[in-house]
Amino acid sequence: MPLVSCILREVDVFFSFSWRDWSVTIIPGTIFAVGAIRGLPIPVIINNYLILIWWIMHFVYFFNLSNQITGVAEDGINKKDRPIPSGKVTLAGAKARWMIVLASYLAISIYEPNVFLETIVWIFTTAFLSLTPGGHHWIGKNNIAITLGTWALLNASWRLFAPHNPESQLWVYGVAA
Repeated sequence: MPLVSCILREVDVFFSFSWRDWSVTIIPGTIFAVGAIRGLPIPVIINNYLILIWWIMHFVYFFNLSNQITGVAEDGINKKDRPIPSGKVTLAGAKARWMIVLASYLAISIYEPNVFLETIVWIFTTAFLSLTPGGHHWIGKNNIAITLGTWALLNASWRLFAPHNPESQLWVYGVAA
């Protein structure tokens, strides 16, 4: 398969796995970052915004792969259009993508250490949601995971552009809680 076709297929697979969660990841994360860009030079804004988009794409893709790999039976009943139950991607293919996305997600946080803590928190939060009974209970999902995930997303979105100040921290904690 030609390189362009491979790339286009992977973009399609990414969209198929993640489109349901853009409204709670990519969109709010990028909007929240706008508050931190005041006074920055345009080239810095563009550079950091591209890093932010790349980080958030991995944030959502890592979660979706983890969730859908561990929820194949449920998705086969409730969400048959998802990539694994629909046959668009095999379980083995999803696991291979998961490993690549995890490695890439960690590499981003090493390249941009401002988001290292948030990346680690999200990896452990995703593991909690996907691999533990607490992650399948409404208290675990709503009180623990959503709080930690929102903190990780918004904190990273701000920190890629500016250090936190008391007001920005208040907003992150207020929205996350």
